[in-house]
Amino acid sequence: MGIEILVFLLVGIFAGTLAGMFGIGGGVIIVPALIAIFSYLEFHENIIVHLAIGTSLASIFFTGLASAYSHNSKKGIIWEAFYPLAIGIFVGAIGGAIIANNISGSTLRSIVGIFLLILAIQLIINRKLKEYKNNENYLLSILSGSGIGAASAIVGIGGGSFSVPYLRTFGYEMKLCIGTSAACGVPIALFGSLGYLFTGFDKINLPEMSIGYIYIPAVLGIAVTSILSANIGVRITHALSDMTLKILFSVFLMVGALYMLAI
Repeated sequence: MGIEILVFLLVGIFAGTLAGMFGIGGGVIIVPALIAIFSYLEFHENIIVHLAIGTSLASIFFTGLASAYSHNSKKGIIWEAFYPLAIGIFVGAIGGAIIANNISGSTLRSIVGIFLLILAIQLIINRKLKEYKNNENYLLSILSGSGIGAASAIVGIGGGSFSVPYLRTFGYEMKLCIGTSAACGVPIALFGSLGYLFTGFDKINLPEMSIGYIYIPAVLGIAVTSILSANIGVRITHALSDMTLKILFSVFLMVGALYMLAI
């Protein structure tokens, strides 16, 4: 168990730094890492993917809190944009966890991978954005939040891959999109992980020290280091130009797309 805890701590460092930099939860790193670790630990193959996703979301909750706090301290969160998104996320994240038990995981990953690739390309070629102004439609944001919450909960990510490009279409500065996305990751992780906890509560073949589809040792290990490293990512974000952040985030989306399409 000692080696596994060390790996969980290392995963948390990378996940926390990415969370701070891009307003994501780090699930693109956490989920495949946990799948590999759980396979090594010889957990039952029928529950490995769901256990990895549920555990990822539970870990992201703590990472998201640390990241959002750091961004807010630098006035990097657009709260008026956050609230309607959070309303939709509440419904979507719980629904996504329920849907995950009824749809093929490989099909869902392929759909998300293609979507991330489209977002990356669109973010690169869309050089002329609207000027900064709060012109979102409240109902549209609630509906979009539902979709973001559901998609994020299904694949175990913090939602930044969806919410940053969404906010960017309204012309918000990249740093503000990232900070607001970090805040959105908190309700995604909270309600998504609760969904996986309850849907997995009566499953057989779950390992010891797990509650539903949440493996507690992994959550604790990842949370400890991700909380500490999230502030590092925030500092990096606020030290870079808007164009540099856009390029880096596009690369991140492409990596996420390749990961989703490859596994």
